[in-house]
Amino acid sequence: MKKFIPEVSALALAVAASNVSALQALNDDHMAQVTGQAGITIEQDTESFSASEISYTDDGVSLQFIQPEYTAANGASTFHTLSTIDVNEDGDFIYEVTGDERTFNMAGISLSGDDDNFFGLEGTYSDHLKLVIGSDNAGNIDLSGTEYQTEFSRLFFKDGDYDWILTDFGLSVIINYGRLINTDQGVKLDLGDESNRGLHFDYSVGGVGLGLGNDPFAADGSLNKAFGSLDISLDAYGSITLRGGGATGSEGITFIPGLTLINDDNADADVSNDTPAFKYTDDGFVILAEDFSGTFSSENGFTLDLESDNEGSLLALRYQDFDLAFSLDNFILGGTEEDYLNGLSRTMASFRGEIHFRDGIADGEYRENYMKFRAGGLDGDGITADISWNIVSDDPVMETDDIGSYNRPGDLNTFIAMNDDGNWVYFNGFNSYGSGRAYVDITKQSDNPGTNGLYSNDYDGYFDGLRITFQNVKGSYSFSGVTVGRDIKDAEGNVIGNEAEEAPLMGGTELLLALEVFPSYDFTLNGAITLTPGDVNATDPNDRQGITLNGDLYISDANAAVTVDEYGRGVWLTETNYDIHMRDASLTVTEDGLTFNKGLRWSRIEVGDVRFGSKYADDSKSLGSFTLERLEDGTTLSVASGGAGQVCIDGSLNGGGTGCADSNGDGIINSEDGVFIDRGEQGLNIKVKAIFAEDDGSDPRYAGKGNRFSWTQPNGTTIALENFSTSDGPGSGTNGSQTNDYGLNIDIAVDVAPTIVRDQNGNLVQDDALGFAVYGRLHFKQLNIDGLSLAATPTSTPQTLIQGIVVQNADIQANLTVTPIR
Repeated sequence: MKKFIPEVSALALAVAASNVSALQALNDDHMAQVTGQAGITIEQDTESFSASEISYTDDGVSLQFIQPEYTAANGASTFHTLSTIDVNEDGDFIYEVTGDERTFNMAGISLSGDDDNFFGLEGTYSDHLKLVIGSDNAGNIDLSGTEYQTEFSRLFFKDGDYDWILTDFGLSVIINYGRLINTDQGVKLDLGDESNRGLHFDYSVGGVGLGLGNDPFAADGSLNKAFGSLDISLDAYGSITLRGGGATGSEGITFIPGLTLINDDNADADVSNDTPAFKYTDDGFVILAEDFSGTFSSENGFTLDLESDNEGSLLALRYQDFDLAFSLDNFILGGTEEDYLNGLSRTMASFRGEIHFRDGIADGEYRENYMKFRAGGLDGDGITADISWNIVSDDPVMETDDIGSYNRPGDLNTFIAMNDDGNWVYFNGFNSYGSGRAYVDITKQSDNPGTNGLYSNDYDGYFDGLRITFQNVKGSYSFSGVTVGRDIKDAEGNVIGNEAEEAPLMGGTELLLALEVFPSYDFTLNGAITLTPGDVNATDPNDRQGITLNGDLYISDANAAVTVDEYGRGVWLTETNYDIHMRDASLTVTEDGLTFNKGLRWSRIEVGDVRFGSKYADDSKSLGSFTLERLEDGTTLSVASGGAGQVCIDGSLNGGGTGCADSNGDGIINSEDGVFIDRGEQGLNIKVKAIFAEDDGSDPRYAGKGNRFSWTQPNGTTIALENFSTSDGPGSGTNGSQTNDYGLNIDIAVDVAPTIVRDQNGNLVQDDALGFAVYGRLHFKQLNIDGLSLAATPTSTPQTLIQGIVVQNADIQANLTVTPIR
């Protein structure tokens, strides 16, 4: 139903008031007395607007918007809209409309023939549109000056009685330069170039919360617990082309992007004047980047089609090719927003990368890039998505120089790179493919978790939050290796490239293991993970922001590389199954950086065969099999800014650790001896604190779980470490108990720095070779092992070799700088 209370312009009222019963000609005297104002102004008060359905049909399948409705907000009877229509002095048509705050509600979005919906929507918002339509005197439509802003005080994604909530959501889009051009490929929106950036947009969200049938807001209207706030500010230039027709059928849409998104607003040292490209704030701590540039392009474009198959209707997004490249400077991870505004934050380094999607052959099969969306998740409303991807890099290229032959990265290279104090390290040759199904639902933890309970391996997977369920997602990825190099500069000192792009490939991807990422991995993934707003592990009641994670994942039929070269040869864990369970894990930003707290986590990895060589049995040697069970409670992994510090190269430290000299012991300090090398302030710091818990009967959550490692050699002999755990040592707790707070710590600092290289005879080859520098430290207070056992054959009874092993106060440090073997 619509109810309008119109208020029209003064000119219209004057005509209505003249009580003219028929059209009459006006003579010159009458015309001389008529005065007016350019444009038309329309004021409108609307009680409500609703429709039973709005649909878009493509090849017989309809995308349906169910029961859209607009009503006045905050208890008002009507909402007010002010519209103006005008033509400016340049002849541009201008339509401008401003709407008061109002509530929008939609029961759901569905596809024809389906009983389930995508999520429903509800929000309270206001907006402003200024549409400018002109001509550029070349036959094209000029949209320059068009702008749109909207602000949602609340935006709800609804799944039955469950809500996913965005607060203080805002979007602003301004077209500074825009041309609509008819081309043979379709309608092209030209948004200028680097010197004439056509588009600017700002995006912000104050928080993301969760409502499960109750009031999720505090008394002041804020969320009780939330993800942090996010702000994005970018310019854009390039073009987007739209044309009719998709990948299938006679209808659909194709859009071809050729865009660059950029923010380089750091003109001076006063960062309070800058607008970061993006900033995520978590209880006052930040992740942000000031300088960002990203290109998004496709030759064949993205296609949108509505289709149907034997499961029902679907919305398909396909792309034969897609290239994404990015670079960012002044990346800050951790620390407070106040430190950033005062110029006190430490930058991690500069980053850049490229990702290339291509339809094509991978591992003997044709792989496609698509996402197919179906209405409904596993539990009523939600999303079902069939996904397939194929990310490619060219094979390494053999080169020869005056030293010899070496492999460099291929020309088409998917990589991620870090610039550390002017030096580059590239992780090159990333290839990945896969396909499977995922479901998205909003769920609530069951009040009665079943017979086996919340901490069992077969819990039903219901937690409070947004649940993502994986079903038979089969995939693979690999890296070809690491390269390092310095910036290449012209005579004026301008950077025109870097050596790392074509430098010799070498090892280094093994460092990803510290983040529990294998350098190469084949897998089949099943299970679910649920995201909940707020940090469940926060000790300060004022720390409301962060992300809590719960889940149960099962990885099967896996091949994982511990170390591997560009030819796929190394140490492989094959025929692997990995069972992982997480309860109350969290992801948050602190002064120490981005921190992942695993909460209570238990897992079991079974490796059917450890192979040396390739991952294939006919091209490798077997080292046997192993099983590793882990029980962790409070293990953390943090990533932050910082370098690897100084290192003594080609020398030996003196007794006080302050000197680096006399490496050959001749009593003379000279050029043949070592030097300290400072590896700079920039770099990457990774800190792992593993808390291995013990099932001693004091905590029912630990029942039936523990830490155990067993290795079965090819001859059938099995060696096992039984029930290992960490602790803080005797007397650390009360009444003779022991605390377990310190854990087993692994500290890694990554840098790119010069080093000294000698040949096998000790002769100096190079005194400033650039290398991949790593500082590592392993330290713990106490490691307990119940025993070391041995079984001679698979059917033998294990015999205890050592009973009760305790290792205390270990602190092992190492420095390593990796250079290519030439």
